[in-house]
Amino acid sequence: MPYIESSEKKGSVKVALLGAAGGIGQPLTLLLKTQLGAKILGQENKQLELALYDIAPILEGVSADVSHVNTPVLLKHYIPKDRDDESALSECLQGASLVIIPAGVPRKPGMSRDDLFAINAGIIRTLAKGIAGNCDLSKVFVLVISNPVNSLVPVMVEELAKEAKRLEIAAPVQRRVFGVTHLDAVRASTFLQQLTNYSGNRVPSVPVIGGHSGETILPLFGEAQKELGFSDEQLAKLVHRVQYGGDEVVEAKKGAGSATLSMAYAGYEFASNFADLLLGTVDKINVTTFISLLDADKAPVAEGASEVLEATDNTEYFAVPLEVTAEEGIVKIDTSFLTQLNENNTRKLLTACISALKKNIELGITFAS
Repeated sequence: MPYIESSEKKGSVKVALLGAAGGIGQPLTLLLKTQLGAKILGQENKQLELALYDIAPILEGVSADVSHVNTPVLLKHYIPKDRDDESALSECLQGASLVIIPAGVPRKPGMSRDDLFAINAGIIRTLAKGIAGNCDLSKVFVLVISNPVNSLVPVMVEELAKEAKRLEIAAPVQRRVFGVTHLDAVRASTFLQQLTNYSGNRVPSVPVIGGHSGETILPLFGEAQKELGFSDEQLAKLVHRVQYGGDEVVEAKKGAGSATLSMAYAGYEFASNFADLLLGTVDKINVTTFISLLDADKAPVAEGASEVLEATDNTEYFAVPLEVTAEEGIVKIDTSFLTQLNENNTRKLLTACISALKKNIELGITFAS
């Protein structure tokens, strides 16, 4: 096999973070070292390794700094010696069962996520080849944070599928690649808390489906509106703020960066679910995230996918609530959210979401073809 199998010891997990020295990568490294460490503290049968990769030399300092944090997570870092050095990426990925990717160029003022595509798609292609050559594609989970998620997840899926075919590996990569859209749900929860002035110190959960840019982001505030009784005008403002929350941060930072700290938090929250799954703490997880609704044969990827495809005019990639197991990846899509799409305000938003999202997806598929 082209990959090196990770430890057979149950509860031994290697997490590879690609782009660990960047604006998202650094705080995410700290969160993974501290919070994942808390999951295995005092448990002799659990082992966790965090492998950091970046082309930036500052990664050595980041690794040295975070390595002083006293949690039982083994920390290693890998930096290529030059542009042609592929060994660092290979060593970082060998045996990894969870790969988290914030690598790429961040947004700057005036840039849309689509403006980032040409550079970041090339990076994703390189990383996909590294994953295929050094990880077990039937077991590894790949979490794509890099923007534009709507286009880069199709690139990752297509590239991994091509590499699997070339290497003659039978692996359902479509069930194991996820675009991390969780920041939209974090924002929806936060903005709803702010609307209610943090009443009761509650942290509400708001489903957010669709994609991860502008009008492709579709927060489902319907149930919250019924419970809390806010107006349609307030609803429209909430939806718009969630859709363009990233712009709010980019403008506030005045050219100094984009949403890195909140994204790192959302990235950790999302990745934590997969760490629990791989450590054997739970048998399955339920997450809402951006996935391929079709498998390699263009059949529905899992139970519930056909219903979502029908409701979204056969949009191939979509953020949906789903169930995941370590062995099979995506096993089921929770279609209960579909009833909320019948609401008048939501139908209009869905139409705009689908129109923009299909263009984003086609961009990624065309690049990878």
